[in-house]
Amino acid sequence: MTAFVPSRKFLVAAFLLAMTVANLSLPLRLLPELRHGYQDFTIFYMSGLLLRNGQASDLYNQTIQSQTQATFAHVPFRPAPLPYNHPPFEALLFVPFTLLGYWPAYLLWNAFNLILLAVSVVLLRRQFPQLAAVPPLLLGLGATAFFPVAIGILQGQDVFLLLLLFVLAIICLDRGNDAAGGALLAAGLFRPHLIMPVALLLAVRRWRVLVGFAPVALALAGISVAITGWRGPLDYLHFVLHVEKTVCPGCYGPQTIPNLRGLIQELPGLSASSPWTTALILASSMVVFLAAMRRIRNGRDTIGFSSSLAAVTALLVSYHLLTHELILLLPLLLFLLSETVGVEGKIIDVRMVLVVLLCLTPLYVFLMWKAGCFFLFSLVLLWLYLRLVLTPAPAAAPA
Repeated sequence: MTAFVPSRKFLVAAFLLAMTVANLSLPLRLLPELRHGYQDFTIFYMSGLLLRNGQASDLYNQTIQSQTQATFAHVPFRPAPLPYNHPPFEALLFVPFTLLGYWPAYLLWNAFNLILLAVSVVLLRRQFPQLAAVPPLLLGLGATAFFPVAIGILQGQDVFLLLLLFVLAIICLDRGNDAAGGALLAAGLFRPHLIMPVALLLAVRRWRVLVGFAPVALALAGISVAITGWRGPLDYLHFVLHVEKTVCPGCYGPQTIPNLRGLIQELPGLSASSPWTTALILASSMVVFLAAMRRIRNGRDTIGFSSSLAAVTALLVSYHLLTHELILLLPLLLFLLSETVGVEGKIIDVRMVLVVLLCLTPLYVFLMWKAGCFFLFSLVLLWLYLRLVLTPAPAAAPA
């Protein structure tokens, strides 16, 4: 069994516990606002109401969104409705929750989210020996100390379902069930800007991923057409492409997104609308994506390593990236945590620094709400990416 370093283990556990307590304070401080519909769960509840009331064709109509949200959400400082910028098929998931009032539905959804989070951690621990050697309590603290988990619960987001599908796909790939892994990834297409790059990267190594991915993707597209009609998917694409400028200005601006686009557009002397800025974003994204593709294609890394690299790469090259979507880093965080407490050596090393940066709640709060420059968190993602890409590959492929 792995020999743990007591002093390092104690330091890590104390830090994770402190960050967990800090994360728990957020919903308690915002409880009045949450009761009135401040959180993102508003868009999911609204989408369920529109489907239940036979208004599926108005799913991306901003006027109807505003009128519907006004029936259950009361946020006086919100100038426009929160935009439902998800595919039509996902709205089906929230129809049963509209049988309850808004606040009970939010609590029930988050109880479901906590179950999904716990199941994801347990499944990862059972599948990967390096995680099985870590005490369950420490892994649990690793999850609760991760700020994207806390913000996902606070907002009532759908990323916990995305996390579970990602974890199940990793496990299927690790067991050689590539088509099943691809199908599970396709089920997460309610976040297409993240899932499609992940699927493409993993398919470079296991082409049968696409055998499972394609039919599920087509089925979900068919369900979307059945819900909203033929114009529904087109309305969705138009809505998403224009949401940043016309529907919710400032919500998805470059200063709020911790990826290559956010970092490059905020460089001094560059204009966000300049063609040179766009060209630089595209070129850097291609370099990052192709370098990750080349590393994954060699086939000598474990699935845990390849999936972690795919997740970091997808986050960096995505167009939009919100804080709760960083939850795809949770498996990587747990792998780093297992290496941090399971290897003899110095009390503080690079892996421990990365764990601290990923879980440092005051850093997130400062960059997001105090300084208004969350794009700087992309530097942490770049460090993770470079560490993965530049790590020497094993001499032989894993069994």
